[in-house]
Amino acid sequence: MSAVVLSRLLRAPSEVAASCREDRDVRAIALASLGAIALGSAVFGGVIGSFRGDEQILYAAVKVPLAMLITLALCAPAFHALAAVLGRPWPMRSVIALALASAGRSSLVLLAFAPVLWLLIDLGLGYHASSVAAWLAYAVAGLAALGVLVRGIGAGPGRALTAVAFMAVFFAIGGQAAWILRPYLGRPSETEVPFLRAREGSFADAFVKSCRSALGIYDDPCSLEGHDDGRASQPDGAPAYASGGDAARGGLPEGAR
Repeated sequence: MSAVVLSRLLRAPSEVAASCREDRDVRAIALASLGAIALGSAVFGGVIGSFRGDEQILYAAVKVPLAMLITLALCAPAFHALAAVLGRPWPMRSVIALALASAGRSSLVLLAFAPVLWLLIDLGLGYHASSVAAWLAYAVAGLAALGVLVRGIGAGPGRALTAVAFMAVFFAIGGQAAWILRPYLGRPSETEVPFLRAREGSFADAFVKSCRSALGIYDDPCSLEGHDDGRASQPDGAPAYASGGDAARGGLPEGAR
């Protein structure tokens, strides 16, 4: 993993994007970007998993980079086809390098957010708020990735249309890939967190529900207590996951879990 390439990704993304577009140094860019993905997204995933702790830390540390790589594997052929149709017949290796560079920059942004999110979770940030905080970090990282992609398109006719097409594909595939690989946080109602959860709606539905839950608006009217961290007290004083867990089950998105 080249420190020079990583520095360019952060400080001069336009230069990296131009190198990809012009088929220069694509091997070095691709290798450094893969290293950034492995490190940055795995650390961020581990921080998300620390909300639940135990094996969930490992699960999330594996699944966040996996979601990123699945997104790239599906997006790169689509980007190649779209670019060719819209007047930019780039070689496939240039498109792959550009996609990896965008994901590498995104992962570095996630790495920067990781200490802040870990501190918030350690200070007692609730389940719903932690979910939204993680999604916001993903959103900022996604914008950083899009910055590289858009710069890589270059000037010329059809630039705006190509940029919109790239953004639509990137967000649709990336969001759904992350949704399929949930949970990341782990619902408080569950005594054991599975590696993968059964399908429940879509990525878009999940984000809307998470924002509503963070504001105290639940789709399940029975979830009136313990909604922030999912804990309610039992007669013996031990923590239970009753009402808040029901809220998580009925109205919570598991997008950043």
